Amino acid sequence: MSIASLVLVMSFAAAPGSGSPGCRGALAAGEVVRCALAASPGVRAAEYGLEAIAGRKLAARTVLPSNPQIQVTAAARRGLWNGDRDTNVYGQFSQEIEIAGQRRKRVRVADAEHDAQRRRVDAVRREVAAEALTLYFELIAARQQRVMVERMAVGAATMQELAGVSAKAGLGSQFGVDIAATTVIRLHQQQIEATRRIAGATALLAGLLGQDPARPELEVVGELAPLAVPEDMSVLAERALARRAELDVARAEREVQLRQAEVYRRMRAPNPSLILYGQRDGFNERVLGGGISLPITLPAPLGRSYAGEIAETRARARQAEAELERLQRVVLAEVAGAVKTLQARREESSLFDVDRLRRAEEHISALAQEMATGRVSIREAVLLQQTFLDLLAAAIEARRAHAVASVELARAAGLLPEIVQ
Repeated sequence: MSIASLVLVMSFAAAPGSGSPGCRGALAAGEVVRCALAASPGVRAAEYGLEAIAGRKLAARTVLPSNPQIQVTAAARRGLWNGDRDTNVYGQFSQEIEIAGQRRKRVRVADAEHDAQRRRVDAVRREVAAEALTLYFELIAARQQRVMVERMAVGAATMQELAGVSAKAGLGSQFGVDIAATTVIRLHQQQIEATRRIAGATALLAGLLGQDPARPELEVVGELAPLAVPEDMSVLAERALARRAELDVARAEREVQLRQAEVYRRMRAPNPSLILYGQRDGFNERVLGGGISLPITLPAPLGRSYAGEIAETRARARQAEAELERLQRVVLAEVAGAVKTLQARREESSLFDVDRLRRAEEHISALAQEMATGRVSIREAVLLQQTFLDLLAAAIEARRAHAVASVELARAAGLLPEIVQ
């Protein structure tokens, strides 16, 4: 169990009854993925990040770089020679104005950040879908394993009973009875393990679907059939490079840094301020005027030249470029490995054809009768039974591994969750 899955289970255990009402009962693969995405707090957190950046975009669209300022002062005036008195009032209005296109550059930075966050949402959705499908196939495999073991346990119990009767009649030994009992114990052990796997997968899947893991209300339906994923290496590699959200995030982050550098370069241009003033000065004198205020740009390190910020954002852009190249290599390696794994799992699964498995079950069911008629000894029956049981168990595990391998390839190629919806 992963740490993320454990935290998810604990969080829903503390808040039972959550989850969508439509995500209970029998669920197929597509419904499991849809419900997991709808209930995922990780997806919601990423989407809230989109809302936060939407607020940043709104702030970036502000036309004025700062709010206007109004200053009003008053003073009492008294003549030194004649003693005349008056009250002077001074008023001034100033407004900073951007003239170098900084607002447009800020909007472009916010757009790039929004695109990067949208790609992060896609990445989270893909990982949640892959985890849900893996648990879905694990649950189906464990359920099939338990059904098979329960069915075979009936024949094993019959063989143990016949061995006991034979030993009492003097036709067999206690050794044969103990061998048959060992097989029954082994089957019970496998049944317990299958039940544990079912409970564990159900709890984790219930947590992903927003249900209380201690009281899950779901049942998966379907078969251990792999996803319909193409296996052409060149096609998958091309799709992965075009659709993997991590690559888009790296590209968007690089664009963010490049655009942020443009913002800092434009911020080097001084912003003038428009000034209007009016005053009642002197002794009942009225003065109206206006002007422009320009800040003085000083070189670094004496003044603020944004040289450090520009150097940092350029380095961040180069860092994002290197990260993009690293991720491209990782993605191509993941796709190649997933294709080879899927091919190997399919070849392994093809070894267990339906007719051979059906005959193995028939042989297990007939062993008790063969032993009762004396055509097969107890030791031979136990050995044959275990061989056929191992074959049936291996077939279920091979189908599970094949299905999980298809999920991994779909994840690596960026085909989730669309491929199951």
